Amino acid sequence: MEKRYEFWTDKLAREIVERKKFRFIDGKIPELKKFVVKTAASVSGVLHIGRLSDTIRSEAVYLSLKDAGFDAELIWVADNVDPLRKIPRGVPESYKEFLGVPVTEVPDPFGCHKSYEEHFKSAYLEVVNQFIRSDMKIFSMREEYLKGNFRNEIKTILENYEKIVEIQNRNRPKDRPLPKDWSPWQPVCKNCGKIITPRVTKIENGKVYYVCKDYAFKTTVAKGCGYEGEDNPLHGNGKLMYKSELASQWYHWQVCSEGFGKEYIVPGSAFWINAEIVERIFRFPMPVPIFYEHLVVDGKKMSASVGNVVYPADWLKVATPELLRLLFLKDPMRVRDFRWNDIPRLMEEYERLEEVYYGKRSVKNEREKSNLTRLFQLIQVRPLPKEKPFRISFDFACMLVQILPKEKRLEKVLEILRKAQHVKKLSEEERALLEKTLQKAENWVDLRAPENMKIKILESVSDEVKSRLSEEQKAALKELGEFLKEDRRDEEIREEIAKISERLKILPPKIFEAAYTVLIGKPFGPRLIPFIQSLDKKFVVKRFVEII
Repeated sequence: MEKRYEFWTDKLAREIVERKKFRFIDGKIPELKKFVVKTAASVSGVLHIGRLSDTIRSEAVYLSLKDAGFDAELIWVADNVDPLRKIPRGVPESYKEFLGVPVTEVPDPFGCHKSYEEHFKSAYLEVVNQFIRSDMKIFSMREEYLKGNFRNEIKTILENYEKIVEIQNRNRPKDRPLPKDWSPWQPVCKNCGKIITPRVTKIENGKVYYVCKDYAFKTTVAKGCGYEGEDNPLHGNGKLMYKSELASQWYHWQVCSEGFGKEYIVPGSAFWINAEIVERIFRFPMPVPIFYEHLVVDGKKMSASVGNVVYPADWLKVATPELLRLLFLKDPMRVRDFRWNDIPRLMEEYERLEEVYYGKRSVKNEREKSNLTRLFQLIQVRPLPKEKPFRISFDFACMLVQILPKEKRLEKVLEILRKAQHVKKLSEEERALLEKTLQKAENWVDLRAPENMKIKILESVSDEVKSRLSEEQKAALKELGEFLKEDRRDEEIREEIAKISERLKILPPKIFEAAYTVLIGKPFGPRLIPFIQSLDKKFVVKRFVEII
């Protein structure tokens, strides 16, 4: 595989296709005809943006394999044989009777899908598909078990019971080995239909014997029914324990790579235990892991009780899918501490990447250019145009939506752009991009912007406001106002401010501070030149000239 990029997903793709040996056993690994990248999710939890990270990063590795010319496939697996653990907000208290039941067998409390799991899985896939550009093959573990598709893997796990116990115990504290009645198979109770309450008592002649007892979750209890029964794992009414199931999935779908949080890096984690099982038991090479750090919000782990959960729908009100991909794909092993105030900064970063990609911005060296170009390619969810589209900065958009009435706003913005930036004509796609940027900016200002980003034009300049200015600042504003009586380009205004600074012996920042003070009553604000170009010219001239 030719080394074309320095980006981390391409390095990982190269590692996947060039590996020759197993990690835990001797011998050459078999040649894969197709490179399958797996991503998975439990669909019963809170759907926040952090839960999209695994799929976004896994898709990026899949895209690197595809771009390098290899036959690759992206699969998504619903880990849906999990029990209902608690009653979420908005779900009737009567659902306590389903605690411990597989979520695929719990009725949909909202009445629009065939099950609880189907409701939340549909919502998850609808959201995640807005943040990726690839088609994923979708699998349900509950369906796979019941169809008998994992029968061979279950049989292999049971036949190698002692070896799997030995692998697990070697990775556990010596004083806490697996209990003697440990079972790699967790059955569903034939009487009450719960999967968490059956306690396995023995495994004999390929069958699992159990008694159904109460099981305590952190905040709830699943009631056992006391039933004593037996289960044939090959019939699929249950699930493999995670430290066997994951290895079985890798072998079954011939998985070459999958994403995991950084907590799985440590020796003895479920990842490494499954890696050893898949090689020693199934004679299949362990996947190349995509390890990553988790997202935190406002310095803390996302939590509904803390109130810092960022929902995808809220993200899309103020930002694009590409910005979330940028957040996750920059460097997977760096902690990302997101704050809503970061949206303009992320948008500015996106704009810089766009300029590098289209050759409008220079960078230090070829390696950095290659890295930034590749990052920009991978964060896209739609095909890129051949030429850089015209766009206004997010900061500028935030300012425009606060000073222009919404009625015929797009036409007024186009007029400002033609006058100040000599933009002649925009394509339909560029007009749509401009309108989208303005709408996202308006939503961000209304919903998320801090007070220091809010703009309100002063109706008049009070004596108190005037008292904040020095005589030099007032003189500078008067000269600038006189200059602005004619239509001026941005660069001309910038040059004139420098000349006024030199003539009056006043630093440019002091001129900016004076302008902001008389326009919005604060010593700071949006970028000054685009700001004053967006306002009515006569108003600005009058305000500056009459300040003395």
